[in-house]
Amino acid sequence: MRQKLIAFLIVMIVALPAFAASDAVPLNSLIQEALKNNPRLKAAHYRAEAAQARAALFRNIPDPMLEYDYDRIIPAEAMSGGGKVRPMRSLSVSQEIPFPTKIFMRKKSAQKEANALQQEYKETEQAVIKEVKEAYSHLYLNRRKVEYLKDSLSLMSQFVEVTNKKYAVNKAGQQDVLRAQVEYSKLSNTVILYEKEARIAQSLLISLLGREDDASIDILPVDPAKDLNLKEEDIVALAKKDRPELKSVREMLEKAEVDSSLSKQEFLPDITVKYQREGKDGKLSRMDEGEWSGSVGINVPLWFWGKQLSGVREARANLEAAKADYKSAENTAVFEAKSAFAKYEAARSLVEIYETGVLPQATSAATTARKAYESGTLGFLELLDSLRMLKDLQMEYFESVSELQVSLADLERSAGGSLGN
Repeated sequence: MRQKLIAFLIVMIVALPAFAASDAVPLNSLIQEALKNNPRLKAAHYRAEAAQARAALFRNIPDPMLEYDYDRIIPAEAMSGGGKVRPMRSLSVSQEIPFPTKIFMRKKSAQKEANALQQEYKETEQAVIKEVKEAYSHLYLNRRKVEYLKDSLSLMSQFVEVTNKKYAVNKAGQQDVLRAQVEYSKLSNTVILYEKEARIAQSLLISLLGREDDASIDILPVDPAKDLNLKEEDIVALAKKDRPELKSVREMLEKAEVDSSLSKQEFLPDITVKYQREGKDGKLSRMDEGEWSGSVGINVPLWFWGKQLSGVREARANLEAAKADYKSAENTAVFEAKSAFAKYEAARSLVEIYETGVLPQATSAATTARKAYESGTLGFLELLDSLRMLKDLQMEYFESVSELQVSLADLERSAGGSLGN
């Protein structure tokens, strides 16, 4: 019985448990659900949509002005002569026409701002994808740990029972009994801890998905990421080219350049044209009678030193600030890309070390310890230490796989999109 328990314990520790249910949800399905329902992503989408609609407003010139004049002032000649004079009436329409280049530049400036908000939406999209992947990986990690430790706990309870029986017939010391009971208690506490962590990870995932219920989510196993065959300089180049956050700052820089040019065009005059028809004997004249008047006016930037020049200085300062913002954002993007790549490479190397060296060696050591215990050359406590070491290493392996997935998600966000893993 004792040998069967030991053999089963080693098999259980070596085997990597899989708990995926038949109706488990793959990661890609959850990502699509988050992209559709995540509230933060919806807010970013509507802000971009509003900015795009606002840009269309700058295509148009101001609304025309329609005026109707009614004049009951009686001329002095009519009063002295006893004549009867009817009120004067006139109808006019006027239109303000900004200098043509101003219309173009204002629309271009508004379109740049709309483009920047569209890139902010894409950056939020990448951030949500990263967070979903992280939550998914943490949920899988903690659920796997819980199942793994529950299996260990079940077997450990049998060891405690065997040790107690041996102690009752003076075939085991009290130290063995206490050691087994302490090991069982430690495992029980660890199970509770990882169950809590799994619930937290699931709650985070549900919130990212925009769900209102908190029903349990069955997920598929997380496998180690493959080698991307990319170098650090490749990731940096992708970040400079595709990172939405950097694109957004670049659009704002281009907007500042347009605004700087537009501020100088405020010295150019706007035109106002007016057409007016006047009344005759209290009635508006017909078109064929030819009684009309027209006027053309321009605004004069007379107070340019207090208005237009101040606008030029403001736009120039905003342009310099936008250049500095872009340089800062570019430096940050490069740093984050390099940092994410270094973390990914370290995590991938660690997983390979566990898979090719640490775990096979620890498994071999546990098997050797079992054989030595069966032959009587190794005590129970030494065997337990060997099995605990193997258990701890496999728990660390689970964590390294999760960390590899998290680092890959961060690397993809830093590079501006999926890297095809």
